Amino acid sequence: MNKTLLFLITTAFFFIACSPKTTTSSPKMQALTVEGQILEKNTKINNLNLEIEKQRLELIELIKEIKLATDSSSTSSKKASDAASDMKIKVGDLGKAATADIYAEAASKDARKVYKLNSKLFKMTDETSNKQKRVEALSKEVETLKATPPTVNPN
Repeated sequence: MNKTLLFLITTAFFFIACSPKTTTSSPKMQALTVEGQILEKNTKINNLNLEIEKQRLELIELIKEIKLATDSSSTSSKKASDAASDMKIKVGDLGKAATADIYAEAASKDARKVYKLNSKLFKMTDETSNKQKRVEALSKEVETLKATPPTVNPN
């Protein structure tokens, strides 16, 4: 009795599991799955495009900051060069040497700041480029999904 009951339950489960209403191979279900994938990828594309635009705005500000830092670095390095020239003229003057040292430190700090800002610019540009590549890849995937939709029978 137990074996027969177990066999009937297993057989019934098998028939229910294989029925067309419960499988995902129906054309309507495939069409909905494809539409869901397209929507998901479009959402990712939109989010990436928003991030890219935010980064572009940040890049504009960073470029302005780099310009100011470069100008400051140029000015401080010119002052350091002039102070070094003055120090050459008056070799034993400790005041000129101290002034040259101060200007040299300022020039060094400004140069480090420019270096750090340029490194940040490179990193942000690389991130933006990678995001654009992901957008292009996702767009291609969406196009292939749209190009080959499953046929839906109007049942």
